[in-house]
Amino acid sequence: MSIKKILIFLYKKLSIIYVFVFGRKSMQFFNDIVLSLSLNAKGFKNYGNLNLTGEKRFIKLIGKEINFSIDIGANVGKYTKLLLAETNSEVIAFEPLPKAFEELKEIEKNFSSRLNVYNIGIGNKNSNLELNYSTEKSELASFIEDLDKLSFVDSKNNKKIIVEVMTLDSFFKKYEQTYKEKEIDLLKIDTEGFELEVLNGASETLINKKPKFIQIEFNWHQLFREQTIYKFSKILSNYEVFKILPFGNSLIKIDPKRPESNIFHLSNFVFIRKDISKNY
Repeated sequence: MSIKKILIFLYKKLSIIYVFVFGRKSMQFFNDIVLSLSLNAKGFKNYGNLNLTGEKRFIKLIGKEINFSIDIGANVGKYTKLLLAETNSEVIAFEPLPKAFEELKEIEKNFSSRLNVYNIGIGNKNSNLELNYSTEKSELASFIEDLDKLSFVDSKNNKKIIVEVMTLDSFFKKYEQTYKEKEIDLLKIDTEGFELEVLNGASETLINKKPKFIQIEFNWHQLFREQTIYKFSKILSNYEVFKILPFGNSLIKIDPKRPESNIFHLSNFVFIRKDISKNY
């Protein structure tokens, strides 16, 4: 019998014992603790500083390959500053919330040759949309309504402001002469539930500028909007899907068709273009 078959046999036996002991109602608190810890270690519920989330190590991992990056939903610029510090990449940062954008402008003053910032949102059509927010520099500001379903938002996003929104395709048409020769190396999208709209408005950009890496934040928002990692993978069919692990020095490849890949807790997925994905 092979080692693999032996391990499968032992697992099945252990599973029967575990379920017999812990499968009853009185032991569910223990299962909840084990499940929560496992989700954390698997890269779900993954938030905090960029070192804790593994994003700093991710940027270091790909740093030599990125020369042109886009930060959509930049807020006050934590991720933008990471790119500027750890790579030689030129960066475009988008942020629609005015006070958060002011902080981006301050960063731009120190990196004028590498950073361009724009006070607009990115979505699936050119329009003016209502942005829901709590504080003037909130990281949770979103174009999505009814976020009171999310415990970490609740009723906090009770302020509204009308902001300009463009598609990424329209942006690159408008600034064609400025960015004509640029191919995107890293496209980072953190838009509090508006990620799919960003991609739907970037179909030409994905074809013409062929991003190497597309990082997408995935969270509870997608549960209420009936979106899955599998759905994202169907749109980004020329990409393999990886997950950023907390404290990890490397990425883990995942199968977007598996149920355990579609857990609606905060996590960061990276879609890597298939022709280079074997390197990761």
